[in-house]
Amino acid sequence: MRIQGLLQAAGSGTRLGRGPKAFVTLAGRTLLERAVDRLLPAVDSIIVAVAAADMERARALIRDERVAFVEGAATRSGTTRRLMAQATAPWLILHDVVHPFAAPELLRALLQQAHLSGAAAPGLVNAEFLYTRSGELLHPPGAVLIGQKPVAFRRDAACAGYETLPEDGLDSDPSFLDILALGGVKTAFVPGSAVNLKITTPDDLRLAEALLALTA
Repeated sequence: MRIQGLLQAAGSGTRLGRGPKAFVTLAGRTLLERAVDRLLPAVDSIIVAVAAADMERARALIRDERVAFVEGAATRSGTTRRLMAQATAPWLILHDVVHPFAAPELLRALLQQAHLSGAAAPGLVNAEFLYTRSGELLHPPGAVLIGQKPVAFRRDAACAGYETLPEDGLDSDPSFLDILALGGVKTAFVPGSAVNLKITTPDDLRLAEALLALTA
């Protein structure tokens, strides 16, 4: 079956403080380039969502006929909805440029599990005590999973989920797994990895640079 990759790359990167996330460099290569390189071996084509102001910059950076671009929205969920509107393949992989270390074996495991359950995501077992801001214990170590990207899923399930939501968006930004649940699919988890870093803050970027230095 045909598989398309959907890549979220429209984030402003406010917390990181390095400008738009897609163009933050890691060991000389942008997060956008790294994410595209990770996805292409596993899919037939990729649709990338970037901010309108960055469209030409992104197209100049990624010159591959298998990669198309769409303008992102003001929210993550809105951007995903625009990506979904352009998708045509029955199976999709939703990824984000802030996860530059998604391994090929993870993509294979996600697709294998998604074919069984309809959707699959990496889940990293939480190893810490989790508290509310007021100090009340929420979960002990091992009780919850930290969801990661990418997510592999059936296109029809995501479309059905979005059809239940208003066209003009929501007050909050729902989890994509909640969207899939609204479409009748409960996401199954495959083992995640601490190496599959999410780059959100300057500390995250430093950890990613250190990891690359160790594996160089």
